[in-house]
Amino acid sequence: MAAKERILTTLRTYPVISQKHIETVCTGGINDNGEWRRLYPVPLRYLEDKKQYKTFDILEVQLEPGKDTRPESRFPVIASMRVTSSLKGWAERRRWVEPTAFNSLHEMEAAGRSLAPVRVKKVLEFIANPVSADWTPAQSENLRQGNLFIERKPLQKIPFDFRFHWIDGAGKEYNSHAIAWEFGETWRKYKMSYPDPVAVMRDKWMNDLCSPKRDLLFFMGNDNRFRDQFYLCGIFGPPKPKVSDGILW
Repeated sequence: MAAKERILTTLRTYPVISQKHIETVCTGGINDNGEWRRLYPVPLRYLEDKKQYKTFDILEVQLEPGKDTRPESRFPVIASMRVTSSLKGWAERRRWVEPTAFNSLHEMEAAGRSLAPVRVKKVLEFIANPVSADWTPAQSENLRQGNLFIERKPLQKIPFDFRFHWIDGAGKEYNSHAIAWEFGETWRKYKMSYPDPVAVMRDKWMNDLCSPKRDLLFFMGNDNRFRDQFYLCGIFGPPKPKVSDGILW
């Protein structure tokens, strides 16, 4: 039975080709009760404009149980989806996200969670491993196939496996594959402006978005089939509070 919830969207993954759903984007967020939700499948680029949401938009949507048995997973009723507002400031975003954070990935797993923020002690390296720039034959065939009602939009394959080598709050090191929407879209944008877009991305993340001047959390989510395998699905990096004369501001 569908239940309507209000959800702050905190992460979106880069689109994946789907024969059944055209393409899918896994979306994560937090409801009014502080509970995490994984919304899947969502053909985000194919939604009408008023339903297309961004990170930190607030959605109202009816959710149903799906085949995915992970505790946070829900099937979104697309027809019910509505963007109601957006959180612009870090202070309000913190009030939603911080209470749900774990100090380590081990603590998150021990709590039986499959999607949650994990505290980052330090990012050691931004890694971009080259991979094929071409879709597999099966994926290419899916892209060529039409739909009776929907024309497929071009979807560029990102020719890199982006990763972070990082240390969580308990001091354990990880080498996590980043599948967040922002990585693919940033590469697509930067390649139009810079001769070495990966170098610019590395500088942006290491010296700004994941630098020591931010209170950093990684949104970690596991694979439905291989549930001990976790991906970096998004980044939450508000600036650390400034201190002046003993006052935080």
